[in-house]
Amino acid sequence: MGRLLDLVERYYAACNTADRDGLRNAFTADAAHFFTRLPAVRGAENIANLWAAQQQRLAARWTVEHGIESGDEAVIEWTMTWIDPATGHSRIDRGTEWYAFVGDRIDEIRAYHHSDAANRSGDLMGFDHKGRGDTMLDEPARCSG
Repeated sequence: MGRLLDLVERYYAACNTADRDGLRNAFTADAAHFFTRLPAVRGAENIANLWAAQQQRLAARWTVEHGIESGDEAVIEWTMTWIDPATGHSRIDRGTEWYAFVGDRIDEIRAYHHSDAANRSGDLMGFDHKGRGDTMLDEPARCSG
């Protein structure tokens, strides 16, 4: 992996352990995290608090499946396994994120993720995630709704 993807891996490691200091230190002070399903979160402190709380609430585990970097930008495909607090069942989501860096800090994340009742996992329809070596649940995820 290159330098920027190493930074993303360290950021994800901090997400996985709810390490607020590690999360804060991954970002510029005025970084922004944009989503397709949530309002933007601005500032290293707010981003750190968001992901630390989510990890604790959902027992989430984020994995970088694939990444490309160029100049001061990187893009990844990610997988998140988590426990649905309403049902206690394992779930899996997938998405992609585009990163902009200033020096050795993340300045912007544009996260593309969507799931709905027809495709709760966010898997690419017809794509062999298992055959590609992507993270999988040991058993199919169950959800209510």
